[in-house]
Amino acid sequence: MKPLDAPQRALSFGSNPPLSLPLRYFLTAPLFAALAAAFLAWQGDAALLSRWSPLTLAITHLMVLGCLSMTMIGAMLQMLPVVAGIEVPRAYPVGAVVHICLCAGTLALAGGFWLGSPVLFRIAMALLLAGLMLFAGACTVAMWQYHLPGSGAVVAGIRLALAALVLTMILGGMLASAFAWPGMLQMPLQRITNLHAMWGMLGWVGLLVVGIAFQVVPMFMLTEPYPKFLTGAYSTWMFMLLGAASLSSGWSGPGELLHTAFLILLASGYALFGAATLYLLARRKRPRADPTTLFWRTAMACLLAALGVWLWPATAPSSATPLAAGVLLIGGFALSAVSGMLYKIVPFLTWYHLQDMRGASNRRPPNINQIIPERHAQWQYGAHVAGLLLLLGACYQPALVRPGAVLMCVACLGLWLNLGRAVSHHILFVPAQS
Repeated sequence: MKPLDAPQRALSFGSNPPLSLPLRYFLTAPLFAALAAAFLAWQGDAALLSRWSPLTLAITHLMVLGCLSMTMIGAMLQMLPVVAGIEVPRAYPVGAVVHICLCAGTLALAGGFWLGSPVLFRIAMALLLAGLMLFAGACTVAMWQYHLPGSGAVVAGIRLALAALVLTMILGGMLASAFAWPGMLQMPLQRITNLHAMWGMLGWVGLLVVGIAFQVVPMFMLTEPYPKFLTGAYSTWMFMLLGAASLSSGWSGPGELLHTAFLILLASGYALFGAATLYLLARRKRPRADPTTLFWRTAMACLLAALGVWLWPATAPSSATPLAAGVLLIGGFALSAVSGMLYKIVPFLTWYHLQDMRGASNRRPPNINQIIPERHAQWQYGAHVAGLLLLLGACYQPALVRPGAVLMCVACLGLWLNLGRAVSHHILFVPAQS
């Protein structure tokens, strides 16, 4: 039976932003992912020596900031007015400024890690903190507005993801300041780095994927709504567990056992979401799996695998285990979920705007399934999975890193080309209005 507070499937387009606002983010994200993969292919196994390697950190931030956060911000600017009826103040100029700051700041940060340049770290701090604070501030102001009935679970996930983004920014700013002004600040860098990664991946990215999934999975993948125990206070409990795990991270003795218990509960919570999503996808109304469904199944399987790798007790210290967990979380879970989301959101937005222009153009827009042909998405998914498997193997056999990175780069460029093909329908449609 449908839960009473399940996210609504009907959308409100009264405050729909211009198509160019989310598309600038959606079309930029795959290029950053391709750049990260190309950089990895160029550097080879030197980039996988350790999770603390400057090359590894450069590639990681190209992915997390340039691709994942880029997509998430574009999705939020689009979904808040359409799903929740919440209008972000001055969304178009805010979106344009944030996009520029995020692009330039991510490149400066990656360059700072690669070249070890304090100046680039200072530039990156200024750009990223300014852009992300502007975005978080605009969305915080918007959150004071009344949201549409049925969108409570989505809005709750977005609110908590924004809070996680702010905490991630603070921790990231502390870390960047240590590189920007070497020797001036004495901080426990390893502990702050672990907290920064946890709040970034499990808080900002994780909670936002959960919140967006509550709307996207039932609507676009034709599943039943998520059960009430997930759309209720689930996001709040996960945020509280993140806070408890953070506060207990420096404890020793019995406190260390409590910290481990918080981590197990946190992993169990995300495992519950992953298993529930796989269950809903297995019982969807269309038995044949389209590329979006395949991407989301891959994302949830990688999430479960990453949680297992993260918590599995190591028999001996090894850099392979944390690297494998990172590949599964970033390349497997987050990038797969983002790719699947883009294959539905971009064609749908393009189709909707073409329908809106139909009266002025006197032309019939293509069917939504024709905007990105399924066979093109299928081969791109195949390249993505092959590259992902090779990169996962490269954590244990470094010789696999270059072929895996090349395949992942091809997959990311294929995603960009497929999304660009969708946008070209809109561009070709515009001249007919005159």
